Amino acid sequence: MKSKRPSAKISDVAKAAGVSQAAVSRVMRGDESFVVRDETRKRITEVAAELNYQPNPAARGLRTSRSQSLGIVVPELDNPVHARIIIGAERAAAERGYSLLIAHRDAGMVETAIYDRLVQRNRVDGLIVATLADESVAVSALQALDHPFVLVNRKASGVNHHVVINDRGGSRKAVEHLVALGHRRIGHLSGAPHRYNSKCRLRGYQDGLKDAGLFYDANLVAEAGYTMEGGAAAMRQLLQSDQPRPTAIFAATLFTAAGAMGVLREAGVKIPEEMSMIAFNDGAIADVLAPPLTTVRTPLETMGYQAATALIGHIEGGGEFSGQVLEETEIVERQSTAPPRQRRPDPASC
Repeated sequence: MKSKRPSAKISDVAKAAGVSQAAVSRVMRGDESFVVRDETRKRITEVAAELNYQPNPAARGLRTSRSQSLGIVVPELDNPVHARIIIGAERAAAERGYSLLIAHRDAGMVETAIYDRLVQRNRVDGLIVATLADESVAVSALQALDHPFVLVNRKASGVNHHVVINDRGGSRKAVEHLVALGHRRIGHLSGAPHRYNSKCRLRGYQDGLKDAGLFYDANLVAEAGYTMEGGAAAMRQLLQSDQPRPTAIFAATLFTAAGAMGVLREAGVKIPEEMSMIAFNDGAIADVLAPPLTTVRTPLETMGYQAATALIGHIEGGGEFSGQVLEETEIVERQSTAPPRQRRPDPASC
């Protein structure tokens, strides 16, 4: 078996590329403030790859009193939304010579204890936070750490360092899609009412109705939370209501849509012939549902990437964060949405 080529030293790369060791160091760590010709930058990276040069994060950390690591905290690991945020953050961290430590909140775990562990025990240089179970407590704990942090997929009062997607605009698009198909009675499976994303998606749902000249009816909204079980319970609530059924549903998450679709199947309600379904965020689960689920695709990996990039920039260069809202959302049309079935006219009376 062919042995792996040993890693070169920074001095080897500098000599082969005809530049200083400082130039190699700044190019390889992605220092955007370093002014250098494009051809020189390209030559350094090509020589580094050819010689199998790998920057030493530990050595760099000794020089800068940093660990060259970030921590990311998510609510759960089996959610495709958080998985894609992590992928984006990990890519940005790796490009800049940082490692990424992943932590999630187990049931019953005190969220602030996770922050303390990552900062005090793991010595991360900064935190990416995608969970705020109790906003005021969590934000106070983060600020008390006196450590750089950025919120991702979350906003909080008094905190400007965040990277979020346009939940409200994407939700409006979901309703617009259903309205364009001819739906006028559109239900909503909402998230937890106190959560930032849930509030924005509910407002987007309301915006879409208003744009179409439709009235908001609270009887068509059922709180589903973020789980399949919650989606199933909320769908049962709408089906058992004494109000006329909706002809279409906008679900705030993929999981709640999946749970709702299971209940519709059990009740003999055909999708999309008798009820259309669209969900916020896209993922592989949408393709394997029956029928495949129409979704609102959002830039989740980009959000994670931008959050890590902003955090590293703050760690290395100081200065203030500015909040970012990623506007790109698009409808991914699959087979769960269609025009509403036309009701048969009542037989003529004699």
